[in-house]
Amino acid sequence: MSLLCNITYVCLLYDLYPEIAIELKVVKKDHWLTTLWRHLNHLTWRKSAAVIVLNSTMRDKVLNECPEISSKVFIIPNWTDPTEIKPMSRKDNWFAQQHGLVDRFTVMYSGNMGRCHDMETLLQAMTILRDTSIQFVFVGGGDKRNYMQTMSQELGLTNCLFLPYQPKENLTFSLASCNVSIVSIDERMEGLVVPSKLYSALSVGSAIAAICPAHSYLNDIFAKAKCGSTFVNGNSEGLAAYLYQLSQNPQLAEELGQSGRAYCIEHYTKEKVVQSYLELFKSLLN
Repeated sequence: MSLLCNITYVCLLYDLYPEIAIELKVVKKDHWLTTLWRHLNHLTWRKSAAVIVLNSTMRDKVLNECPEISSKVFIIPNWTDPTEIKPMSRKDNWFAQQHGLVDRFTVMYSGNMGRCHDMETLLQAMTILRDTSIQFVFVGGGDKRNYMQTMSQELGLTNCLFLPYQPKENLTFSLASCNVSIVSIDERMEGLVVPSKLYSALSVGSAIAAICPAHSYLNDIFAKAKCGSTFVNGNSEGLAAYLYQLSQNPQLAEELGQSGRAYCIEHYTKEKVVQSYLELFKSLLN
């Protein structure tokens, strides 16, 4: 289309296919469809004025496939609205009241529990913490929701609550009902997908515990934002110990959440991200 109509375009990448499909064993690496798909990707990237990716590990994945476009790959993250997704006292939060979360130290996973997410590390941490007072809440759906719910029942975990996806107007209330938010990505998916729940967790001002590979871009964000801690895939013991530590020191969890929200306001608002797009487009026009 660019050649036929003489259109200048920018390519924005949210997820990397066919790599995701390959890792999930939907298609084979050497399948003809995979080869064609990659060829079209590379052609699209080369002909574009710029390629926008969401983080540094995604950039590395793209450049590993197509190193000749290094000068026109730009990182612009996702954004959230901290005026809508914001902290709230659980005593004044109907969602927390309705589900008995006002006075309980609550760890929440909110969003898709899909094949791209490491739920197994979290499940093992929950098992370690089975005899504590920590409440685990899962809000959402996905391929692994039934697995998590079934395994929780089979293991006799009585401190787990599973709730469906919430309407958009309830999102702030549900997210603000926890002390700690969980962000998780499967080791194979690093650089291929982005856990968008990170931005809402930062915005709502909860401490965050992330499950991710050692080379994940999340490690750098957490070091700068001082919003919580990251744990490599499989480190259930470390995750459990951290959650227990925060449950014994809710004030620390609150301070981590405040720091994360401040970092979010500084870097991940709509205004900040739109400005990055504007600066890029102006540079391309020049």
